[in-house]
Order: sequence, then C-alpha cells, then structure tokens
Amino acid sequence: MNIETKQLNSITIMKLGETNRLYALNANIAKEKMNEFLSQPKSKLIVDFEEISFIDSSGFGALLSALKTSKEHKSFIKLCNINRDVMELIELMQLDSIFDILQDQTACVNSFSSVE
Repeated sequence: MNIETKQLNSITIMKLGETNRLYALNANIAKEKMNEFLSQPKSKLIVDFEEISFIDSSGFGALLSALKTSKEHKSFIKLCNINRDVMELIELMQLDSIFDILQDQTACVNSFSSVE
C-alpha cells in the first residue's frame, strides 16, 4: 500500500493509494501510519478515501484503532471522499455516528477551524 502524506498548515492529509482496498493485507500498515500521527497530542489528520472502494473488518479495525489513539492523545481524525458502497457499510455498522466524515479535503480542512 502506498500512503501519501502532505502537510497543510498544522493538518496532515493522508491519502491511501496504490490499491482500492483497505483490507487484511494492508490494514496494519495504514493503522501504524495513522496512529503515528495521532499519537502526537492535538495533531490533526485527514484520511482521504478517494481511491478506496472496499474495506473489510481489518480495515475497519485500523480505523477504530486510529480513533481510539486520537481520543487518548486529544488529537483529531476526519475522513473524506468515501465512495457510496463503503459509506453504506459505514452506516450499516453505525460508524458514521462516531467518525467525523466530510465530503472532501476542503470541507475537512475548513472544519478544523472550529477546533483551534
């Protein structure tokens, strides 16, 4: 899995790429990278799912681990560009009520102004 990151002011934007799947074979890599950023207090992370069309239980586990890390370190995680099929799964599992999910990177960046 290729994970691209870029900085925009104090916000890290992480884009999951090279594959369209977040699953057992690559979820641990994504989890480690997300937790690395989120373990820094008050850090802000946007995870862009633009290229992801499938997530399995390992992928959801990685996301839940990242959310737990963010809460422990008082950092912030937001998700964006989630396709319809993946969003249906997120809603079915009622994870849309615990994750901050926005339309795109711009909406995520703008929403961070309320936490500064």
